[in-house]
Amino acid sequence: MSGVPPVPVTMQQDCNGPADAWLLPRLQMRLRPVDAPIHTPQAKLGGQPVWLEPPTWPLSRSLGTPMMFVGQIPIPGEPTSLAYLFVTDDPQGAAETFDAEAGENALLVQPGGRIPPFIVATDTATGPSLWRRGMTWDEHVGVELAVDLVPPAPAAEAALDADIERQEAERAGVLLDLPDTVDADASALPSYSYVGGKAHLWQGDLQGVPADWRFHFQLDGGEGQGPDDPYALNFGGGTGYGFLSPDLREGRFFWDCV
Repeated sequence: MSGVPPVPVTMQQDCNGPADAWLLPRLQMRLRPVDAPIHTPQAKLGGQPVWLEPPTWPLSRSLGTPMMFVGQIPIPGEPTSLAYLFVTDDPQGAAETFDAEAGENALLVQPGGRIPPFIVATDTATGPSLWRRGMTWDEHVGVELAVDLVPPAPAAEAALDADIERQEAERAGVLLDLPDTVDADASALPSYSYVGGKAHLWQGDLQGVPADWRFHFQLDGGEGQGPDDPYALNFGGGTGYGFLSPDLREGRFFWDCV
């Protein structure tokens, strides 16, 4: 669609599965409040989905209620397509939102996407959306944030890559003695919300994501309290991960934490 810049990444044809880098370079998610709702198919968190086909709003398997719309992330290439992330917003924290196929989260693709067999969806166009906390802990205030995809600071990316290298070695049974690249400089602290590159996995478990799928993005959770915590998303203090099938028509999402 006109007016929507392409995501400045390149698909890697030699990508070797979900633990490998499919999109390069890695681009950090920089969040920016907006004055008016976003109605174009660009990266954003909160608000309402910008549907590219008839709506397919997923329902929580355990509650039977509409999941919360978390955001939409562009999928590189033509035609314009989006991956829409939904998560069950369960105040009790009992819904298994961490599981890729428990029916408590959904990563849906439009246009031409497939709805996973464990997801039940309705044709509702609008519904619950991402929020932050208000004047009290229990007050929910809706948010809508534009997502600018920008190169990370070199020191932060070096720290992230070193940590991923250490994780990969440990999963292979090798203990690496790598220098600590993170110091007191805040610019050296990596952001765990980004598109492309390799996934930074806290537990190293890909939760059954098929071996030929592609890592698309990851997104940090939050408490949604204070100016540096712009949304509430219960990932147990950890990070969520989005993956796409090789034909880019189906998604999976899970989260894990330390």
